Amino acid sequence: MANTAIEIPFFVAKDGEPLTGASAEMNFESLKLLDGTDKSGSAPSVSEIGGGWYKFSVAYGTAPFDAGDLVGVIDADKDGDNSLANAERYIPVEVRLDFYALARLVYNMSQNKTTGDMLIKDGSDNTILQLDITDAASTLDRAPGAPS
Repeated sequence: MANTAIEIPFFVAKDGEPLTGASAEMNFESLKLLDGTDKSGSAPSVSEIGGGWYKFSVAYGTAPFDAGDLVGVIDADKDGDNSLANAERYIPVEVRLDFYALARLVYNMSQNKTTGDMLIKDGSDNTILQLDITDAASTLDRAPGAPS
């Protein structure tokens, strides 16, 4: 089962005004895991929402969001056609698994008491996120400030 895609919005302005009609000029300058692994080869496409707002979509468990949180930079003027200043052109973005966790505040969740696996479901009882907790380890200890 695939997890539902989440949409990551961002805003682009030119000289303080919303930039519209520029999604064809946008691509990821870089997209990496937090450990530095390059995920640019599977970067999603950008589409326009309107009024200077754009978005891209990713789903946990599918590339590039298949191995942890992502950070990246979108080049909003890859060919220079929009004549954006550097401060307007490069848009930092992040995608984190805990973006899904916000859904737990408003959607139903079920958890397998044997394995710990969780399903988060929308109002129509469709699974929107599956978190498989099961692995070979019997315990997992976490200490604040310590690497996990």
